[in-house]
Amino acid sequence: MMKKVLMYVLCIPALIGMISCSNAKIDAKQLDGKWNIVEVKGNKVTAKEKTPFMEFNMTENRLHGNAGCNIFNSAIKLDNKDVSKVSFQAPISTMMACPDMTLESVVMKTLEEIASVKAGNTDSEILLVDKGGNTLIVLSKN
Repeated sequence: MMKKVLMYVLCIPALIGMISCSNAKIDAKQLDGKWNIVEVKGNKVTAKEKTPFMEFNMTENRLHGNAGCNIFNSAIKLDNKDVSKVSFQAPISTMMACPDMTLESVVMKTLEEIASVKAGNTDSEILLVDKGGNTLIVLSKN
């Protein structure tokens, strides 16, 4: 019985440490480069037209991407006090019509809710989250 208690006492803090370290805040500058959008608000992206992506130029604080149909561009805003914080100016977008604009609409609206960046489950994944830390967009390194 004592061995079980001791095991729980030693394992529980380790488990809590692993859970709290996953999805840890990271420096938003790690977004630099091209990323595929693989999930938006809990829904996996299945590309019907074009694979949606975001391409971050952290040197110039510019975002270029495709929301599934249209190309968009925006300015990136960083926070000097919290390196994980990131937000975007209202994006400028082309105005093409595609057969299904659902994903496009959700991606564009979700950009306005992004507040910071967290580590994903792998080295090639980054999460864009809202002020409460809820995952909005999952990005996979292209």
